[in-house]
Amino acid sequence: MASDLQLLIDHLAEEVGASVVLEDHDQRSLAHSSQVGAIDELRRDSILHRATPPEIITWLRSFGIAHATGPLLIPAHDRLPILPRVCVPARYRERLLGFVWVIDADGSVAASHLGTITKTAEHAALLLYEEQLAQRLMGQVLSHLLSPSEELRSAAAQQIADQALLIGGQSVAAVVIQPLVSTPDNADAGSALAQGLTDVGWEAPTGSLLRLALSDHAVLVVRVRAPADEAARELAAAARSACERRLQAVQGEGVRVVAAIGDPFPELQHVVGSYRQARLAAKVAAAIPSTGDLVRWSELGVFRALAQLPTREAQEAALDPRVRALLEVGDAALVDTVETFLDRAGDVKAASEALHLHRGTLYYRLAKAERLVGVDFSNGYDRLTVHLGLKLARLTSRWSGVPERR
Repeated sequence: MASDLQLLIDHLAEEVGASVVLEDHDQRSLAHSSQVGAIDELRRDSILHRATPPEIITWLRSFGIAHATGPLLIPAHDRLPILPRVCVPARYRERLLGFVWVIDADGSVAASHLGTITKTAEHAALLLYEEQLAQRLMGQVLSHLLSPSEELRSAAAQQIADQALLIGGQSVAAVVIQPLVSTPDNADAGSALAQGLTDVGWEAPTGSLLRLALSDHAVLVVRVRAPADEAARELAAAARSACERRLQAVQGEGVRVVAAIGDPFPELQHVVGSYRQARLAAKVAAAIPSTGDLVRWSELGVFRALAQLPTREAQEAALDPRVRALLEVGDAALVDTVETFLDRAGDVKAASEALHLHRGTLYYRLAKAERLVGVDFSNGYDRLTVHLGLKLARLTSRWSGVPERR
């Protein structure tokens, strides 16, 4: 689909002799021609950032582009270096699906090519409508593929195979994109995730992935050729970045997004197992920042076991009483010191540097913790108990007083 739109836009640019951009209905760039003739900052920035600045959108829409049914001539901006342009809404059965923009610095395009641009916009609208239908189908099939129902999973796998929705590779793996926000707006988050996946989808070859955006996370299903397939990691990284960019546009710069990759499974109908692993891996990445923003389930070591404790009651019961006592002291600096010391395998020099503490202060805090809760940090079993306990406390949100030091 992306290649069809690109060819359409390239052909129009060649025919009219001017630079062309195709945007979706929210004015996010979908395809653009190479530079032909004069260009301006708006074209450059919309291509670079895949979005038009809100204040420019407001200005453009003041000319009625969202309600127009035919070509509009947009004048130059009176304060910004934005050239005149032709705008033709791309509508399918009166439904607005996007905009075709053609820079018209000298008025020659509007004088002789409005019919050609209009036909291109109609063709683009049809392609965009077909893409929307395809994505709805893909979302429904993928939701069935991840269903608890074995019958639904089997039917979805057969449909995917019959329609060649996912091709290449010997096994299949799931990728989860998980935003971490303190007060998420589910509608905004779901929309931003969908936009991020669309960005990735435009760049991906046909049949290389399935994608589904939910209100609080997004899912990709991909074919892989080996357990540590770098293509899957690259796709996960691209999806994480795209979703983070879209979320930050609506919720601010403080949004963190993690991506997690489940193990590959040989049978498509069993990819739900990879999805469950990826969900748990995303939970670990969210709670343990030192694991990174992009993690594989296969590389999480002991966190694979900790993340699978079945219930909150079981997780609480697994906490050693001495760990609970340490957390209940209410001294975040003390807990941070102990955790940092254990994260660095008891290396006093490394822990002191990470904490920016004099070694004497570090020794004092460790001795205080030993005295308060009855542990001995020279004992390997006590170290293991406290270290695992603190990580489990992070996974259960029992401890998050100080961000983990990477």
